[in-house]
Amino acid sequence: MSDQDKMLAFGAWLNAKKLQHTNELYALSVNVKAPVDALRIKAGHMEATQHILVAFSELYNGDVNKFMVEYLGQVPEDEEKESKEDG
Repeated sequence: MSDQDKMLAFGAWLNAKKLQHTNELYALSVNVKAPVDALRIKAGHMEATQHILVAFSELYNGDVNKFMVEYLGQVPEDEEKESKEDG
């Protein structure tokens, strides 16, 4: 299995989890007996999954170096070498 196939499978799983958490949150929200804390926890699950999905989508559809700078705070290796050679 290629790395791209693995990334596609993970992206599909993330989308499925987001949908699952959204449906569970909706089910809790229409249940008058559901505790408020359960709603908060499920909303947190949905929000966290959405955040991961956005980051993953940016990595998958965008530039790896840009992802490393924005999400990891790392300078790509090419730029590190250039700055050392210039300095």
